[in-house]
Formats: sequence, C-alpha cells, structure tokens
Amino acid sequence: MSSTVFITDMSADWKKNLPGKVLNLFDQINPAEIFGRRDLVAVKLHFGEAGNTAHIRPQYVRKVVDRLKELHAKPFLTDTNTLYLGSRTEAWSHLVTAFDNGFTREVTGAPAIIADGLRGNNSTIVSINGRHVKDAHLAADIHYADGLVVLSHFKGHELTGFGGAIKNMGMGCAARKGKLAMHSNIGPSVNRDKCVGCMECAEWCASDAIEKKENKAWINPKKCVGCGLCIDICRKRAIKINWTSESSDMQRRMAEYASGAVKKKKTIFINFVNDISPACDCYSYNGPYLAEDIGILVSDDIVAIDSASYDLVRERAGRDVFRETHKSVNPEVQLEHAEKMGLGSRKYKLL
Repeated sequence: MSSTVFITDMSADWKKNLPGKVLNLFDQINPAEIFGRRDLVAVKLHFGEAGNTAHIRPQYVRKVVDRLKELHAKPFLTDTNTLYLGSRTEAWSHLVTAFDNGFTREVTGAPAIIADGLRGNNSTIVSINGRHVKDAHLAADIHYADGLVVLSHFKGHELTGFGGAIKNMGMGCAARKGKLAMHSNIGPSVNRDKCVGCMECAEWCASDAIEKKENKAWINPKKCVGCGLCIDICRKRAIKINWTSESSDMQRRMAEYASGAVKKKKTIFINFVNDISPACDCYSYNGPYLAEDIGILVSDDIVAIDSASYDLVRERAGRDVFRETHKSVNPEVQLEHAEKMGLGSRKYKLL
C-alpha cells in the first residue's frame, strides 16, 4: 500500500512566499487532528554547525510553530548533542550556536531545548527488539514529548549516503550512549603511505583516540567512537573505513533507533530538499551543492518521504549523485530496513 507525500517547489512570488508554502504543506496533514491542547510537541531539527549555511531557515520553522500554538499545543525546538568535537558537543555551546543561526524564541516563536541534557546523558531506554538493537538509549525530552514535527534538511552524508528524516530521527534523537552504539562498528584506519603526520585529525578528535606513532597518525580502536569526523578532516585522504559492511550495519541500527523515537508518537515529517550539500550540516561549511533545488515535502510516513526525496534528486540530476559522491555507500539500506521495521512504505503517491 502506498503512502501520500505532498510536495511544493521552491518558486515564490508576491502572492506565495516560501514560508507560506511551508504552512500550506503542513496543513495538508491536518495537524489539528493529530495534536491536541496542551500537547508538548518536539519540533526536531538540526540547528546547523557554526559556519554552516545549508541548514533549514528559522523563518520556515516559525510557520510550523505558529500553527501548533494556534492549536493550543506547546511546541519547542530541539536537537541532541554531538559525538564529535564541534560547536554543538554540549548543551551550552549547542544553544549558543542555535541562537547564532537564528533559532531564537524571538524569531521562531518557540523555546529551544537540548533533548539529551547538558552533556548528552539525559536519556531513557526504549525496547525495540530489532535486528541489531534491543534497547535504544533515546534523548529523554524527545521521548517524553506528546508529539513530533520532524523538519529535515535532505542532503548527502558521508556515513549513510544521504541524510533525511530517518537519520534525523535515528541518529538525531539518540542520546550520547545511543550514538556510540550506532557508531560501534565504524572503525577508521590510517593509510600510512598517505599520512604526512600533520596530526590535524587528532586536534579534532573528541575522544582522544588519535596518537602519533613513528611520525604517523594512529587510531586507537579502544578509544575511537566511530563518529567519522577524522575522515573529512584529513586533507590527504589518508583515513578510510571499510564501508562495505560497516555503513550498512550502521544504517540498520539508525533505522531501528528511528523506530524507537517515533514509537507511539503523533508525528509529521517535513523534508527540505534544497541546498543539497554533499555532507551533513554538522560541518562548518557546505561544499558545492550536488543538485538543483527540488522543493519541500510533507508526509506522515517517514519511509515514503525519504524515498520520494531520494528519487526526486536522482531524477533531477539524471544520476545518483549520492552514490557518486560517497562511492562505497549504499544509501538504500536505511530505506529497506526502515520498511522492514514497519516504519512505513517505500511506495508513495506524490501530490
């Protein structure tokens, strides 16, 4: 059975601006029938790393917040802390970054809460009984919310091929212990022939897993958390991962975590398929875009909306730009496993 995905393009004029089109899309899912009075609704998004400009614009978020408040719900913006060393690794810096990127109460109309607490350990355990994950460690303030509106910037991703709603819910709703569990099979190693011993990777490693041995970088597997940041930091491309098995397993864990995050939740998904950057918004830059802007999609089916977003980018580009950019990653694993987990359908009707 196919699910419905609504779409609008990125065109605008004096009659229809983009924030207004976001609101029109949101209303297609009938939020008044989903969210009730006094519901605490987590508006899950990525605030963007300091220096990144591809993240979702706060003006779009405002329209969703205003509609929820009209329904007498209590929306709050939220995300979780990161594993890697950056501007969002703990709640104080995370909120400063969010505010600097425009996600303030004055702009969006809602307060911002870091869902896994000051240092990423405000969590709760949710039973999943998945192939890889039996008990998921999820951010407590997302788990205890009455409902979710999931705003995802659809773009490339170095570990999963692309990042959309499934990644936003799976990786993005996990507390630090959950993120570690999902990355547990990711084991980067150093090609000593390419390594020049600059140790820039070590400066960025939040887990102090990279040491210098015989004038070359060496990654201690007992300390490495598998966040993958060192892969991108290395200018000589000396750090690699065996993606054939590791990426697929990680995507399955991520889909299983997403199933725990949406478990028994009233949820609406919105994907922004524009500014399609090659890597995650976790980086302090964007890189050249992979394809032209597609539009904005909304659905109550997380699998359908990511499937539609993926298909539309490939159709517009005339090729699979995600596999072309991240050559050894099969991004469809997350879609296949999420469907098997009962999260939704890869079959969809686009309206």
